[in-house]
Amino acid sequence: MKSNILFRLQNYLKYQYNAVGPHALHSPFLFDLYNQVIKPARKFRLKNVEKLRKELTTNHTIIDLYDLKTHTHYRKTISSIAKTSLSTPQFSAFLFKLIEWMKVERVMETGTSFGINTLYMAGPEKVNRVLSVEASPIVSSIAEKQFSKLLQHKIEIKQGTVQDVLEHQIIKEQPELCFIDADHRLDAVLFCVESIMAHSKNIKCIVIHDIYWSSDMSNAWTQIVSDTRFNLTVDLFQAGLIFTKIEMPKQHFTLHF
Repeated sequence: MKSNILFRLQNYLKYQYNAVGPHALHSPFLFDLYNQVIKPARKFRLKNVEKLRKELTTNHTIIDLYDLKTHTHYRKTISSIAKTSLSTPQFSAFLFKLIEWMKVERVMETGTSFGINTLYMAGPEKVNRVLSVEASPIVSSIAEKQFSKLLQHKIEIKQGTVQDVLEHQIIKEQPELCFIDADHRLDAVLFCVESIMAHSKNIKCIVIHDIYWSSDMSNAWTQIVSDTRFNLTVDLFQAGLIFTKIEMPKQHFTLHF
């Protein structure tokens, strides 16, 4: 655990040193990404969703969980999971603004957690469907309770691991944006990216969360950045962005978030 914290701190310092703002962006696409998505996300909030986030962080119900990686059972409170696993409000707002800016109608997510990001992604008016894949039955059920309060008509959870259900769902859903936030291992992340690229003709953007969570995640991101199929990749530290339909010489940017 300590080594992971040190790894993230070292990479955060590198990120801060390399990150640029709009003054360094000559591409109109990136300039708009910064000013219409990244910058507004600092203040934009969905108050009804943030109310649900607060309720989750104060819910001390204990739930039984199963770790697919270590094959162990353990118990945690909903509040402790919410405090450590949910994205920041700024990042949730970023997902909303990105989807709104790109005029996306169909979204896919891996790793529902308690559904806060899912609700933000379902929020833009043009979005008509968000399909979220979650491996844990108990976590899925808690997320569905949140969806029953807001935007239930737009959202569906498919329970299962990405290895078991993702390819079929991509073929069925044909998402325009995919948010990868489930299994934080190199092979799983690359599997998700390859499945999306192989089976979704409509994909515009892939967002990979926690690219500096561990050396494994960082290695996955490094491989993606160097992939010649992707002309534009963007590092926000909290996430990496792959824009799949941009016609430009291959470039990579690190932007202040």
